[in-house]
Amino acid sequence: MFRRILKQTLPTMIAFTMSGMYSVVDGLFVGKAAGDIGLAAINIAWPIPAVITALGVGIGTGGSVLYSNMMGKGDREGCRRMFNTTATLLVLAGILLSLFLFLVRDPLLQILGAEGEVLEEAQKYTGIIIAGGVLQVCGTGITPILRNMNLSFAAMISMVTGFAVNIGVNYYLMFPMGMGIRGAAWGTVTAQLVVLVISVAVLLKAYKEKARPALEGKLAAGICRSGVTAFGVSLAPTVALIFTNWQCLRYGGNAAVACYAVISYIVFPVQYLLTGIGDGVQPLLSYYNGAGKPAELAQVRKTARAGAGVLGVITMAAVFICTPHLARWFGLSDEAVVFFETGMRISALAFLVTGFVKFNLSYLNAVLKTKLAVILTFAESLIVSPAYLFLLPVAVGMSGIWISLPAAAVTMLVIYGIINRKEMSYEKKD
Repeated sequence: MFRRILKQTLPTMIAFTMSGMYSVVDGLFVGKAAGDIGLAAINIAWPIPAVITALGVGIGTGGSVLYSNMMGKGDREGCRRMFNTTATLLVLAGILLSLFLFLVRDPLLQILGAEGEVLEEAQKYTGIIIAGGVLQVCGTGITPILRNMNLSFAAMISMVTGFAVNIGVNYYLMFPMGMGIRGAAWGTVTAQLVVLVISVAVLLKAYKEKARPALEGKLAAGICRSGVTAFGVSLAPTVALIFTNWQCLRYGGNAAVACYAVISYIVFPVQYLLTGIGDGVQPLLSYYNGAGKPAELAQVRKTARAGAGVLGVITMAAVFICTPHLARWFGLSDEAVVFFETGMRISALAFLVTGFVKFNLSYLNAVLKTKLAVILTFAESLIVSPAYLFLLPVAVGMSGIWISLPAAAVTMLVIYGIINRKEMSYEKKD
């Protein structure tokens, strides 16, 4: 069983990390090419590409969870219909979201806090990102589909290749071609196109059923219900980012926003890595849930939780060691560096518990306890995190902004601990 869990989880963790590293690569190149203004622009604008990514993750995961549950029950016809509906929904949702974001982009950037030079740079970046929105929705949405078809390694290869392409295109367009922040946007869109092409090629070879466009209303509604949790988990860091940017602007100006941009470039990939544990074992959890095998379900859960604890300690220690060098690597100004070291180390404390929190959400979603998963996901994003972000700085200033991340994570872990005995005892009921 351990080998099977590792086979599913390791490629997913790597793929998730590569997904999170897109923002790191953009930050590294933008910091060198455009300084604090560029970093502030890409950080304030980040909710737009984040929503695009979250939509793909939500639809892809929602369809995949239901696909694996049907597979566990032996319903191959249901699997075929679910696959066709999920693929069609990804394309339609990507097109509709891109059109909507084109209409609301400028007022949205202003609401997010962009003005002056920062607004101009953010407009350049998001214009290209939105234009390639359907590629990003489909590229991120197809990855969980591959995982649930036992093609986790192929999903990892597509993400690693896309990441390499992102680095190459970013460097060439931003420096030899002098395109500035536009080069970073083109790098992201090009990378997602590569991911999509590789993933589709793998599916065409591996998927034996005849795929065709289809949109069954009942299945689409089920995908949306099941995918809301994954959408929320993917978007949660961005919701925190919006509130944190507002507080950074209030307490430290653009320098603090640039500082938080670099902190987020480290925090987000680590959160994706830790989320990859739960999402990696999700196909197994969904399959065993559908097949009615509680003993196997409990074994997967126990192993995944142990992995989350070990990885949390390792990532926190690594960040603590590297913190003195990170500000220089990202090209922060002397003014921004003043905030950085304290903020980075305090934020890294959250890694100790983040893996447990994200796994609990994946577990609830995998065993189709979607209502509880949705409530807890959005309680964290819209209540717990904002409350800490707005209350703690009043008491301790800028340090309160950084403390809010580990405080929110610990609070959610306590909440999950209270409900675990009642809501996560599936295997004991049978």
